[in-house]
Amino acid sequence: MFQTIVVAVDGSDHSYKAVDTAVDLAKHYGSSLVMTSVYRHHSMLESTHSLVRGREEIEPPDATLKRLAREFTDEAVKRAKDAGIDSVTSEVKRGHPARTIVEIAQQHKADAIVMGSRGLGDIGALLLGSVSHKVNSIAPCTCITVR
Repeated sequence: MFQTIVVAVDGSDHSYKAVDTAVDLAKHYGSSLVMTSVYRHHSMLESTHSLVRGREEIEPPDATLKRLAREFTDEAVKRAKDAGIDSVTSEVKRGHPARTIVEIAQQHKADAIVMGSRGLGDIGALLLGSVSHKVNSIAPCTCITVR
């Protein structure tokens, strides 16, 4: 039923609950997992990951966001591998979060997208609407939103 599952992670508790849910599905169905994190720098108010941590070093905002996104996917891959999932990869991309998550799912011919109901971008969600809601609206595959 689920051969390939894309899991969106942003470092939030909800996104790691989504990882755990996807791992359970992967064990049950023998699925491969694609852990993904999408970053996008707009401004100080709208940037998703830049509001969460201060910068330890001076680097451009996109570089900081990309590094954080890679940390989030690395943690998700580690959790999956520690749980016994061998078929797990990761992708980090810059772009509009909802559209990019759906594009990644389409590129991998994913049967499902699993993501948290709330992420770290609460200010962005207030301004733009929920990423999980948008993904559910535009994705051509099954979407599982984890609380």
